[in-house]
Amino acid sequence: MTVNKVVSKRVIFKRIRAVFILASLSLIGLRACSSVDESQAMLILRNQSESTVNFMQVKVNNKTFEIQNILPGQEQTWKFKPRNQNSFTVNGKLAAGIPIQASSLRSMATPSNKEHHLTIQDNGRISYSSPK
Repeated sequence: MTVNKVVSKRVIFKRIRAVFILASLSLIGLRACSSVDESQAMLILRNQSESTVNFMQVKVNNKTFEIQNILPGQEQTWKFKPRNQNSFTVNGKLAAGIPIQASSLRSMATPSNKEHHLTIQDNGRISYSSPK
């Protein structure tokens, strides 16, 4: 015994509307997730010295990043949330015993800078650059 089920136009319309609403909400959610990554900035630390960096601590806008044993020529990348003014504080030590210290290296007035490069030199000095 077969039962023929008749679905009214109204039920079909409600189902299509429900699928459309779910698809729209999914797209809105995906856009919100991808916009979080767009608001992130990158801090790139590069060891240009001929010595290994034994320890490095970088503080950006009250967020602290730490790393050990950065070989010559090696880079380390971190992400952080930018503000209107981004300030950096750096502490560390080269393998040769040379301290690496800098406070408020630079303040950037624009949050549009998405990359911030800190480069460690042989003498333990740090240079800052931000490609635009």
